[in-house]
Amino acid sequence: MIRPRIPHRSFCLLALGLLLAAVSGLAHGFRITALDPAGEISWADAPDPGVCTVEVASTVDGYWTATKNAFNTGPAGSTRLFAAKSKNRFHRVSAVALTPDPVGFTNLIHSYGLLETIVGSGVGRTDNISYWIPSYEGGPATSAALSRPHFAMADKAGNIYIADKNSHSILRVGTNGLIHTFAGTHEGGFDGEGPAAATNLMLNFPNGLWVRADGTVYVLDTDNGRVRRVDTNGIMTTLFNATGDGSAISGGRGIWVADDESFAYFCAGTKIRSWTPSDGVKTVASGFQELGTVMPDPAGGLLVCDRAAGQASRVTLDGVITILAGNGQASGGGDGAVATATRLAGLRSAWPVPTGGYLLMTHDASQLWYLDAAGYVHLMLNGAGGTTHAGDGTWFYAPTELRMSEGRSVSLDHDGNIILCESDYGYIRRIRFLPISATD
Repeated sequence: MIRPRIPHRSFCLLALGLLLAAVSGLAHGFRITALDPAGEISWADAPDPGVCTVEVASTVDGYWTATKNAFNTGPAGSTRLFAAKSKNRFHRVSAVALTPDPVGFTNLIHSYGLLETIVGSGVGRTDNISYWIPSYEGGPATSAALSRPHFAMADKAGNIYIADKNSHSILRVGTNGLIHTFAGTHEGGFDGEGPAAATNLMLNFPNGLWVRADGTVYVLDTDNGRVRRVDTNGIMTTLFNATGDGSAISGGRGIWVADDESFAYFCAGTKIRSWTPSDGVKTVASGFQELGTVMPDPAGGLLVCDRAAGQASRVTLDGVITILAGNGQASGGGDGAVATATRLAGLRSAWPVPTGGYLLMTHDASQLWYLDAAGYVHLMLNGAGGTTHAGDGTWFYAPTELRMSEGRSVSLDHDGNIILCESDYGYIRRIRFLPISATD
């Protein structure tokens, strides 16, 4: 697919041979400030918020290839290059502003590139059936049939963890594209709190997870009524009992745990609940219809989704609810419209973007939206229920084409790639945070 170049992109340039040879740019504007021997390239006075793209070429007037993207959220920024010590290379950094308007949205979508399926064969499509077979273990992730996955999230190293609900397991896909069982035995039940090897302890319809940067994983073990911790050595324990008696968490989907484990939030049907080691489990807010994901909102409070209401909200810790997106109606709004006036059918997942905006994933409408900081929504990826699955290997943005179905979650990995979970048809997909050339 041909993707047009973004106009009005600002550039600054340096030449990298055996040593740093030159730095150029505007004297008091966007400029490269350093490239250290370890490959950390830094810049100053880039648009805030914005996206900076590092490009490389063998000659100054040669063909420039984008190699790395980074969000810019302050007066200066930096990113680490993959091959900084390459000789006879020229590097430049381009920048675009992510303003809360149609121009900023255009810059955002042009900062992303290829759509690709990274996990799932699409074979298993019936609820309450596990499609996992032993031969998938250690094999290509795209050859494995998933079983109604509900959440996918990456650690800082780029490994992706999947709450594969109906196979009663957490799956891990390494950066080599191979899939392994990370937790659970693929049989639903309960056989102990641990500590024990995570693959020796049973889970029961795990419906959500949260991943720390170091690869520690927290599992919403829904039908066992527990939140489990799997450490970086693969040992699973129970962090806390969410229901008190081991009964199922009714409608449990979202989970978030602080890095120091001093508190946690999880969703239980119509309630947002909190946990601390000293106070146990308490209700933060109630009155919702069918909650999805939950996490702290960078703007303050908690960011939550209500699938049945079709709304994303900010909830303060004293229970005040502010609707951010979704009108709760059968129609209204649309691409480019006010977010609170737009129908977002089956909104299940939201994720903050370092622009002051949010990514929104709907289940019933099978769509990915971007909510900008001014309160308007923009359609990023379109779809429909059923077997809709298309567009792999092309630029992701084609809003008139149906490319996905049955969304469950959206997240950003540590490199800014968008990770999508399409549950009913068992796919994990990625939108690369890297622009593609006009000829790709």
